[in-house]
Amino acid sequence: MLGKIKGAIQDRLYKNCIEEYQKELHYQTDPYLFWVKENEEDIRDEAYPNVEVVYMEDCDKNFSLHRTNKEYLIFASRQGKIAQSAFYEILQYFATHEDVNIVYADEDVWMVEETEKIQKELKKRSENLKMQEHAHRIFPWTKPMWSPDTLFSFLYFGNIFAVRRSSFLEIEWLGDEDYKKNIYDFVLKATERERRPGHIEKILFHAYQKGKDRADIEKRVMHETNFIGVGRDYDFIRISAMTRRGWQGTMVEDKATGISYPIYELEKKPLVSIIIPSKDHAEIVKRCIRSVYEHTTYPNYELIVVDNGSEQKTKTQLEAFCEEYPFTYLYQPMEFNFSRMCNMGVQAAKGKYILLLNDDMEVVEDLWLTRMVGHASLKHVGAVGAKLLYPNSTLIQHAGVTNTLSGPGHKLKLHDDGKSYYYGRNRFIYDMIGVTAACLLMRKDRFLAVGGLFEGLAVAYNDVDLCFRLCDKGLYNVQRNDVVLYHHESLSRGDDLKDEKKLERLENEKTLLYKRHTKLYQKDPFIGTLMNNGENEYVCRWLEGYEVVNMFACDKMLAQGKKLPSTKSMNQAILIVLEDCGKEKFAKAIARNGKEKKSYYLIKGWAYVPGMDNARYQFKILLIDDNGKVWELPVQKRYRKDVASILPDETNVELTGFCSWIFDGTLPAGTYDLWMTAKDGCSRQRLYRSMERQLVID
Repeated sequence: MLGKIKGAIQDRLYKNCIEEYQKELHYQTDPYLFWVKENEEDIRDEAYPNVEVVYMEDCDKNFSLHRTNKEYLIFASRQGKIAQSAFYEILQYFATHEDVNIVYADEDVWMVEETEKIQKELKKRSENLKMQEHAHRIFPWTKPMWSPDTLFSFLYFGNIFAVRRSSFLEIEWLGDEDYKKNIYDFVLKATERERRPGHIEKILFHAYQKGKDRADIEKRVMHETNFIGVGRDYDFIRISAMTRRGWQGTMVEDKATGISYPIYELEKKPLVSIIIPSKDHAEIVKRCIRSVYEHTTYPNYELIVVDNGSEQKTKTQLEAFCEEYPFTYLYQPMEFNFSRMCNMGVQAAKGKYILLLNDDMEVVEDLWLTRMVGHASLKHVGAVGAKLLYPNSTLIQHAGVTNTLSGPGHKLKLHDDGKSYYYGRNRFIYDMIGVTAACLLMRKDRFLAVGGLFEGLAVAYNDVDLCFRLCDKGLYNVQRNDVVLYHHESLSRGDDLKDEKKLERLENEKTLLYKRHTKLYQKDPFIGTLMNNGENEYVCRWLEGYEVVNMFACDKMLAQGKKLPSTKSMNQAILIVLEDCGKEKFAKAIARNGKEKKSYYLIKGWAYVPGMDNARYQFKILLIDDNGKVWELPVQKRYRKDVASILPDETNVELTGFCSWIFDGTLPAGTYDLWMTAKDGCSRQRLYRSMERQLVID
């Protein structure tokens, strides 16, 4: 009888271990759920008497701000749910940003069709409420910092934004039957005030989406373009906004997509100087120049070719070609330096606007220059870029620069432009951290005011550096995805990634870029942290170890343990691979209060018990000082797909990774031997193993 009871207890304990393991594995194999778990704190239910929710669908012709009576209004869609923390976060933002009167937040998707099935399954497994809340949240929409040109394309505020009611009582309500038009008109008017809208980089809304499964929903949402503000029905609102702002222009619809784009008109058609750096590629640059002449309706431009020392044959060909298609030919032998060549061209330029154009570009549509010049004329705009496709294809080469974790890169590269991606990133006009100098247009005086291209970046990232400096001046770099050119990429100087020396130079120039712009290292306010991975796709990225906000606050949780048993009595069955052990000099950990930053010691690696079900074991790190005194340090398990792949015969080894942090000042200075212990959750068994490493605490 006693044996049966003991067996039942062990079975129950084992089942609990498996359930806990599967729950944690579920989180860690989904980077978004893991992000949610680590970043979203529980918010207590509180009353907010000065906040009122206004559902967008109720904002018809009869709606008026004067009918509301609370100081803070949260506009939200009924087609979803407001996050539990939204009221708190919005009020906190307004309280700490007294100069902001309108603020928007990030959101994600709530899988409606999956909800009932998932809740039943989780209830069966006795999971907690928080797990149920997260289980059907997918596809985060991380919105950019205030982006006026993006807003003029569509309501990128999405399904939730909030205002100080008293600041907008004087705005005239459009009064249309369609609430979407009223909302879009209101937001355009509200953001024309001097104060910039704010952005809360937290998920404060969950938009309902129905579908047969997760993949079906994500695929549909990824390619969606039917948002408030998209299409001809909203053009009268944009035209009215142009009039209020003193802009001359029209809206032109792309028949293929149904998206309309503004063309800002300049009465005097100022001169545009097109600067083309080139060397020893006569046929390539001739094709580029010919395409400009054949596909440009803008009436006032000049071409300047800057040649850094082509052979005589090429020089002769270009001088002869100049008779057929006129251009200024600046010939000066020197080492290749793209920045210097462009700066030389600008010095010789007579135009009010300059366009930097690679010699391997090909113009394929007539209004390209008209659209770019008009946009560059706006007071808030720095550089204007175009969408670049690979020749005679619909494959994307460039749709704006994103400052990713891996460095400046081109999202959507090699994706088919026949589809829209991630809230129209290749369809709508977007404000971005940068655009490529393969086709970059801006006012000449602004180019000179920021010092032109930095000649210390001879080959790469000089355009990104320029765009960063424009952002520092409060200007916006604009990606015009309705302007399309062909880019015969790498024809001019080859593919850097296939040449070891060029790759080394590329890395050196990237390092120099971030030395000049330390605040933008691995950061891009136009995409947000959550989606800022180094991949071409718009997907949620994994958290790095130093970014995990809810770290174990080791200054509170580091506990003194018992002395180690004798080595003769130890079961040393643990196998350990230690990958990192030392002080993190550059990354800074954020303590639980969200304010205090501390440097820390990081211990990272992976460990498992061979031949056993590793879901049963809870691991801790042991630190032993010179006197044999022991401290126990909890570990965070980490998903290690790579480890699981090399241990196919072991059981439940996906979570063999471990990370632990020790904040400065937690332990006395000294040298500590590192051990690991593993406690079996189904018995009294405890395992030990030395890591055969020491940690030195300053």
